Amino acid sequence: MAANPDQFSTFTCIDLVPVTPSDGADLAQNGRAIRANTAGTLRFVSYAGVLRNTNIAAGETLMVAVRRIHATGTTATGLEVYI
Repeated sequence: MAANPDQFSTFTCIDLVPVTPSDGADLAQNGRAIRANTAGTLRFVSYAGVLRNTNIAAGETLMVAVRRIHATGTTATGLEVYI
């Protein structure tokens, strides 16, 4: 049975999964944070449903809950989300 990360009362992640950015599809499971292996721009929809554009450094982790990472407007690669 898959664990629901929303059941945890603290910022506990159960896995780190690779992400393929998509303009038309949400992530299979909402992420609790985003990590990039190479620097670039990042365009995403937050858990709150707000479209955001930002920069991310190589190896940086953005502590933001996310539902979608867009392909258009994202140049950072090697993206992963903590779930």
